[in-house]
Amino acid sequence: MGEMSTTSSGSETRFSLKAKCKASQLFTLLLWTTLSLAMIIIGSMHVYNCPVEPKIPIYLIVAGVFHLLAFALIPLKLVAEKVAYGIESVLGLFSFAWFIAGSVWVFRIYQDNPRRCNDLVYKFAFGILIFEYIFLAFLVAVICLCTCCAGLLAAGGDIETPVGNHSPEDEEALK
Repeated sequence: MGEMSTTSSGSETRFSLKAKCKASQLFTLLLWTTLSLAMIIIGSMHVYNCPVEPKIPIYLIVAGVFHLLAFALIPLKLVAEKVAYGIESVLGLFSFAWFIAGSVWVFRIYQDNPRRCNDLVYKFAFGILIFEYIFLAFLVAVICLCTCCAGLLAAGGDIETPVGNHSPEDEEALK
């Protein structure tokens, strides 16, 4: 009496895996685009408001622009995939180096009190960097997990049954 049966297929009641993947990609793109625009706007509005480390607003502007440039390559991948990946590699290397430089500039003045830097600029740059560190840690963890799983799956195929433990049907098949 308390049971409820459904006759519709699972594909009708749930999103397909492909649709979920596209939705998460769209969400990620919108999130990073919004953050990149905020980086450019906040950095531009406060270029001269961080005398203790004037490179922090510049860090925000350049990082925001390079994130947007990377997103602009998405349509190029449809037309010229190899060219887009080449440009994306160069942008990625520069962005990684810029991320390290920004970390040095922001975290170096963390203990200064008062900081003599606009509070919004500093806290926003600090938050962006922490967010990126968390994202990188998550990415490394996922890669390690996938590598371990792939290794276990590959090793699982190499295990053989000992010679003396065959069933009579297996013995017949071997003859």
